[in-house]
Amino acid sequence: MLFHGAYVLHENPRIMGILDFAALEKVLAQPSKQDTYFLVHLTWNHANLQRMFRKKLLFSRWQSQGAMPLMFTNAKAEDSYRSLFRIPGFFCTEYIYTDEKDYGVLDVEKKYDAVYAAQLMPFKRLELAREIEKIFILTYTPGAGKNGENDLPGFCPALRHAEFNKTWVDHTGKNRLFNQSRVGLALSKVEGPMLANLEYMLSGLPVVSTKSMGGRDEYYDPEYCLIVDANPAAVRAGVEEMAARQIDPHYIRHKTIEKLQRDRERYVDFVSEYVRKHSHIVLDPAELLPKFFDRPKANFVPIDKL
Repeated sequence: MLFHGAYVLHENPRIMGILDFAALEKVLAQPSKQDTYFLVHLTWNHANLQRMFRKKLLFSRWQSQGAMPLMFTNAKAEDSYRSLFRIPGFFCTEYIYTDEKDYGVLDVEKKYDAVYAAQLMPFKRLELAREIEKIFILTYTPGAGKNGENDLPGFCPALRHAEFNKTWVDHTGKNRLFNQSRVGLALSKVEGPMLANLEYMLSGLPVVSTKSMGGRDEYYDPEYCLIVDANPAAVRAGVEEMAARQIDPHYIRHKTIEKLQRDRERYVDFVSEYVRKHSHIVLDPAELLPKFFDRPKANFVPIDKL
């Protein structure tokens, strides 16, 4: 899944998937005679009145500029707030833009009891993983860019024993690290749906999570996902339990792709019906599905090229 740009999904009518509000603002600033449907995905939890009210004002401004924005939420609780403010849209996770072909199950040795893909930010609560002895922290430092170096011990001294990446790791390297681990961790209390959460499962990993808001639990299955209390002992015990289950990684990946496909089908059904109602243009969902999602990165246009 890519940010800092937009997914140009269809022409005539023009349909754009938006995960970066700056991209939408740039398109709106351009003189254009073509109507555009903006499929705007929230990337952080908005399941409260104040945050959703601010989004209502933002969507109203975009509508006054002639835009046709639709809001897509990541959690059922979040979608109830969207409905409360009567913002046009639909409950469907941003996960749908992730290319499952970037991840897979590899035949490699397990080196780590757990992996936690988390930026060096307080909301990620890295200290909750401190009792796990063999752990890899797959991280990056916000604002440092791909050439910056990460300093995990400086940020979280409780994880001085952990292995971590000092520099950027691409999706191939991430997939290998995930496969070298027994369990994936998700320890924040509030964020969006957390992309790494999906990447773990597409790589065949079970997940240990704390209770959270933002939508990551929408893809959880009790067979291979465990929600624990937010303390280091509970996290360690959860990792031990999930590792002991020895769940078939291919099964986890298969079940996750089934959920992705279900949501993608719901998405194109909603979009095609919305376009039909508002323009009388008939779009076939069966044709939209591969166009939108067979090669999602091919549809992505960086913000400087919009």
